[in-house]
Amino acid sequence: MLQKINNALKNPDGSYSGKVIAGLVSLLIVFVQQVFAVFGIKFTGDWLAISATINTVLTILGTLGVLSGGGVVEVPTTAKSEDSVKVTEVPNTIEQPK
Repeated sequence: MLQKINNALKNPDGSYSGKVIAGLVSLLIVFVQQVFAVFGIKFTGDWLAISATINTVLTILGTLGVLSGGGVVEVPTTAKSEDSVKVTEVPNTIEQPK
């Protein structure tokens, strides 16, 4: 079970998926709020500040490369000469002062 959870948190390249982890952290905050409400526990802290702090930590981890967005960019390896764009000279239409 832990292996399945670990695989769900990672991208195919082995880095942790920032989107999945950010979503799980947000859901965990909501879950804690709901458990507190069920048992009548009054939390005096600021949920928005807690959420903002966690988002800042996730952003720092993403900047450091610990978390990855998971986007893949594919670049074509060959270019055909027929597909190249031809640029023509544009005539100068601005009148020069005399």
